[in-house]
Amino acid sequence: MPDKRHPPTAAGSLGRTLLKTLCTVALTALLIALLREGLSLLPWVDRKTGQHAGSAVLQVLAADGNASQQQMIAAGLMVLCFLLAIVLVRWGEGLLDRSR
Repeated sequence: MPDKRHPPTAAGSLGRTLLKTLCTVALTALLIALLREGLSLLPWVDRKTGQHAGSAVLQVLAADGNASQQQMIAAGLMVLCFLLAIVLVRWGEGLLDRSR
């Protein structure tokens, strides 16, 4: 069966790329904010469960007070959030294309 979709125009392609970029940036910021909130809940989880997994995670992220290691860990987590945002935007784009 022939494809009935029209080829994308330059303006449509540019608009779609801009929208995907804005969604990726916004989703990255949201994921970073959720990660920060999740990390701040770890001590509460430790108190409720009586375990020390949350404090162990925070200890690893603290990198024994080494500022350069902390920056590398923070940068790595930001890159991870960005990559996850890219995957989610591409997945959402596929769902939208399939529904059309």
